[in-house]
Amino acid sequence: MIVRKTLKQAMAEGGYIDREKFDSFTDADIERMIDENPDLAPRTETLPPYFEAREVRLKLGLSKQKFAKKIGLPLAAVREWERTGTPTDPALQALLRILDSIPEPALRALDEPVWQAG
Repeated sequence: MIVRKTLKQAMAEGGYIDREKFDSFTDADIERMIDENPDLAPRTETLPPYFEAREVRLKLGLSKQKFAKKIGLPLAAVREWERTGTPTDPALQALLRILDSIPEPALRALDEPVWQAG
């Protein structure tokens, strides 16, 4: 059984860890504990894969230059992504996911003029 404690509680108890119990956990035990605890990060195999900018761009049928213009970034950024791999930036991944799953409305939205504070 896992007993959850705050850092303050653990330190108040001297920071003791039962090494024998800790070392006895199998990978299956650890996976089960992760699955049972909603506060822990999910196992990596359940996470959605990163979207690659190149794959999304090709699916949209856009050149690098048109893709860069469409998403409002320099052509050099798109070239760099395709050369070294798409960054894992959450905002970029969200944009790529939207472009991949609902391309027509997403492309129309990107054609709308950008509102600028004035």
